[in-house]
Amino acid sequence: MAVLRTVIQDTHKKLKEVGIPDARLEAEVLVTSVMRMPRQSLFGEQETEVNGQQQSALDELLERRYQREPLAYILGQREFYGITVVLTPAVLIPRPETEGLVEHALFMAMMGMESRDLIIADVGTGSGAIAINLAIHLPGGKIFAVDVEDAVLDVAAYNIRAHGVGDRVTLAIGDLLDAVPEPVDLVVANLPYIPTDRIPTLQPEIQQEPVLALDGGSDGLDLIRRLLVQAKDKLKYHGIMLLEMDPEQIPVVAKLALEYFPKGTTSVEKDLAGMDRILVIQRQEAE
Repeated sequence: MAVLRTVIQDTHKKLKEVGIPDARLEAEVLVTSVMRMPRQSLFGEQETEVNGQQQSALDELLERRYQREPLAYILGQREFYGITVVLTPAVLIPRPETEGLVEHALFMAMMGMESRDLIIADVGTGSGAIAINLAIHLPGGKIFAVDVEDAVLDVAAYNIRAHGVGDRVTLAIGDLLDAVPEPVDLVVANLPYIPTDRIPTLQPEIQQEPVLALDGGSDGLDLIRRLLVQAKDKLKYHGIMLLEMDPEQIPVVAKLALEYFPKGTTSVEKDLAGMDRILVIQRQEAE
């Protein structure tokens, strides 16, 4: 039987040969998953033998990865802002840059808003990763997690139960803020913002994610525009919106937001790569 060190080297080589990005990292993740071993144990387990059953299981996972199925779908989970959420191909895979939405929502809640009775809408909740984190860190808040398909909300519901925040997160199905039954203090949204004609140019892994969670229409802003229209009736006078989007879209949406909220202000937060990523809209300028 081969030992762990050799199996990782071989897996790394196979993934690299078919053009998988971050092949070494993925090799370690796949092998440790099959071995049911924490990745941090790798260094001390280099000479551990990999039996035939484990090798067969690894080969099956590799076949899926060769087809460019995203690693997160193969593993059925993804870490996001310190929690692990279960995933299926029905939901978008949470990205590290989206963790900025959680950070800035928490900052707004703790520094500029009354968090005890805070009402938040996580629009386009997907796996529920954002809503769950907000519920964990804002135990006095009330969060509505909205999406448009039962299959998506099934995943979110599982994750919400798994993290014990079902008393603070209410699932709702429908069209953006129309599905939220009461005015909210804070809207957090990572809506589809990729222009339709750009989707076929994306890397193969992304193209296996749900189109409904990617396609934002001809300029990527169809749902964001509709959200701004709905916010006129659902966002409280002191309310704030945090919207993730492409850096090139931010000036357009910022201008549009001030047309809907002429007494408001906008600002921009950067992602981990230093790119403009989150548009902050305050409905009414702070006194």
